[in-house]
Amino acid sequence: MTPQEVEEIRKEVERLREDGLSYSGITKVVEEEYGVRISKATVIRWCKGESDPLRKVRRINLESPLLAYVVGVYFGDGSVSLDERYRYRIRLKVIDREFAEAFAKALEGIGLRPSIYWENDSSRVGRWVVEATSKELYMFLTGSREKLFEVARRWPVEFLRGFFDSEGSVSISKKNPQKASITADNYDKDVLEFCRELLEGMAIHSTVYLARKKGTKVVIRGQEYRYTSDLYRISIHRRRSVAMFAELVGFTIPRKQERLELFLQAYYSTSSENNYHRK
Repeated sequence: MTPQEVEEIRKEVERLREDGLSYSGITKVVEEEYGVRISKATVIRWCKGESDPLRKVRRINLESPLLAYVVGVYFGDGSVSLDERYRYRIRLKVIDREFAEAFAKALEGIGLRPSIYWENDSSRVGRWVVEATSKELYMFLTGSREKLFEVARRWPVEFLRGFFDSEGSVSISKKNPQKASITADNYDKDVLEFCRELLEGMAIHSTVYLARKKGTKVVIRGQEYRYTSDLYRISIHRRRSVAMFAELVGFTIPRKQERLELFLQAYYSTSSENNYHRK
């Protein structure tokens, strides 16, 4: 059960007791309404304020745009895990320090205490690692996808920035710097279609298509692999849409944002559009 569900049951227990229901009667009502069995002793402790089921759970702020950024990263490079010591871990491993710091700041903003450190790996490029533990955030991220999408709809800019910080890249034509595209790859087509809908709400045109079929060969650091699933891509390639993305969303990662700035300088130097304002 999520902390929110536990809290809901606890409040219902207190309400039933205030209405005069017996402790035994409360246990029966809870089982009938929620499908959860709680002991009479637990009900007594809750009603007397002797026990708080969420006392050891670090609560997170579910009413924050920073949560939308965390959700966006989760759909990209972020991961969650439950280790052998029953620690609910949220983790991000990336090469860009600024990205790691932004994610850590977002976690702090919703009430967690993340750690950030550099990890050397002989088998690949070293990376910055951000870690935090939270059962509530773990349960939220691995729970209803629709609830995650609700957060993203409420704060679409932050969600998209988190997702594109994770998965996005910027390409600029060498022959014509006024031509650029922003792309992001993901194995989950539904997530990309959802991003497309959010972008459309900002008047940013994008398309989603199959980038690599399952079984396609790929060489990574000299080793040949095959895609185990279909890989999909979202692409923003219309010049006006690329400019709108830069203005409304942008990247936290400097190397990506700097490429967008190069495009914008070329685009607005000859374009009749003049509503871009540097921040």
